Amino acid sequence: MRTKVFLSSIAMVAVLVSCGPKARLGKTKVADEPADGGSYTEKVFPVVYKVTPDAQVTLRFYDALPDVPYISVSDFQAIVLPGSSMTVTHTGVGEYTLTNADATAVVNINNDVFVSEDFEAFTNQMGLLQPGMANVYYDGMPFVRYKGVTYTPAKVTTTLDMGKYGIDIHADGKGAVYFPFATLADMYTDLFYHHTGFNGEKVVVNTSVNEVNLSEIDPTYNEPLLSKKARSESMAAFNYKELCFAMDHFYGYPGRVKYNAQLKAKGLDKVLEEDVENGPEIKQLLLSTSMGEYFTGMMGLFAIYFDGHTSMEILSQAVGNEREKYADLLAEFTRTQMAHMNFQGMLLEAVAPMMSMMQSSMAVAQLRPAAYGQGVTYYKKGNTAVCVFDSFNSRNEKAWKDYYEGKGPMPTVENTQGDDMVIFLDALKKADADPEVKNLIIDISANGGGSADIVMAMTSLIMDKSYISQDNALTGQRAIVEYEVDRNFDGVFDEKDKDVHYDLNFAVLTSGMSFSCGNLFPSILKDNGIPVMGETSGGGACAIQAMCTADGFCFQISSFRARLNTLAGENIDEGIIPDLPIATDGKTQVEVSEEEAVPARDYSKFFDVDYLTKLLSEYKK
Repeated sequence: MRTKVFLSSIAMVAVLVSCGPKARLGKTKVADEPADGGSYTEKVFPVVYKVTPDAQVTLRFYDALPDVPYISVSDFQAIVLPGSSMTVTHTGVGEYTLTNADATAVVNINNDVFVSEDFEAFTNQMGLLQPGMANVYYDGMPFVRYKGVTYTPAKVTTTLDMGKYGIDIHADGKGAVYFPFATLADMYTDLFYHHTGFNGEKVVVNTSVNEVNLSEIDPTYNEPLLSKKARSESMAAFNYKELCFAMDHFYGYPGRVKYNAQLKAKGLDKVLEEDVENGPEIKQLLLSTSMGEYFTGMMGLFAIYFDGHTSMEILSQAVGNEREKYADLLAEFTRTQMAHMNFQGMLLEAVAPMMSMMQSSMAVAQLRPAAYGQGVTYYKKGNTAVCVFDSFNSRNEKAWKDYYEGKGPMPTVENTQGDDMVIFLDALKKADADPEVKNLIIDISANGGGSADIVMAMTSLIMDKSYISQDNALTGQRAIVEYEVDRNFDGVFDEKDKDVHYDLNFAVLTSGMSFSCGNLFPSILKDNGIPVMGETSGGGACAIQAMCTADGFCFQISSFRARLNTLAGENIDEGIIPDLPIATDGKTQVEVSEEEAVPARDYSKFFDVDYLTKLLSEYKK
């Protein structure tokens, strides 16, 4: 859905061809079997929620893995859901039952297996946004709220065999169960980007910010990670195991990547060994103690998994805009990259579809203003109006929240610039007030995605329905998630919202650039009989999930929690086929710089309103 980080990764490729105090934060019941895991050292670290330390937590380092932090599951629960608790009960030989407010799970420390009959509920943090909310997608915009979800089947037993990956779960003989910190962090991360990481100096927890990188919580989070010249062999080995576990279970397998079927059937480690030409080399790099080689290995995974949402280029995400500060590290990375040029072709192949999409986007950016005018978001000709909507991600969250909290005026085009919801509401207002306008075409032909909250609000206004149809790649469950919308935008969810209706013939204009939410939106409309015009949309079937490696680096993946589909259950990663196709057979030139122009498809018919009106007229007949 959201697409936040991949453009910087593409650019990189192109250049290179309330918690309590210290001690226990949760509750346990005393167990009566000996501790396992051997000797260990415990250290206390600060927990950061908003820049300054807010609490402390004790992490455990077993001598067998001296650099790998472990945390009691009770403490972890209390960190990511402040005020909550986890009860641990010894229920058999090596067996412990974990119970939080939402669900239970059973772990066996002898074979290192975790089992839950409701994994989504057990790992649910979305109540931080809306009390009682299920573990589904929501960005927290105040004009939308979660209503309910129907799972089919209602419950599924989920088994995570960590022992298969060499990941150990331990118990201390006193009623506490310990997981590797990174493993629990992976299990709990959700679609709001609630996630947590450990950078060797502190634990940073995202409970409030809708951002992938933990530097949004603590600007210094990445500094200790980027200061390392090397990492230990034990951390390198564990990091690889944990990464394989996480990708095998929590990647959403949207469908478009070259090795999708093999990854799902065999897992990352086997695919690297058996299916990818340079896979053994990538694996070796991922296991290296050299940071430059490790970063290069992650670029290899970037090439394998890149689907427009998944970005595993951890170095550029950590460096961000501070390239000058980390120039030496980037130079080392570049040298290492150049020493492994034999798999650079994989990178170019992986990003080629997105590069082509960006090129077509430039064509639209140059052709559409010639028809409508520069910066125009509402254009009318005859009985047809067009709303130009190039993003679902431009949101002035503060303005909207101030309005709903009674602290400011309702956002409009006069007082709030660059907000996508404002643009659409302005178009609706103008079209509805104009007796000549019968058709409203929503042009998302250059829309690369963003927040599903805006999609939910728009679909509600168009067809008085607001839902997402999805499945879960881990549990196999299908889900219909329903949302409520303040349809009259008066700041209150009430019966008056049902009175909102627009007597317009709606249609949506898509292209191969309509990606992620730009793919979800036409899917929902088409399922409800609203015509799609243009060319097949660009796909993008999964929501984004924020992750951290075991050594602390942030990255993002297509999430297992929400793989989007039609109401009939069909995956939408291949895009939405238009009801009214528009040919783009011609060629045009787009300027990529003052000195250079490149050929691109001709989208001029997309902006010929007379032609669009004719298509709609024929469709209605």
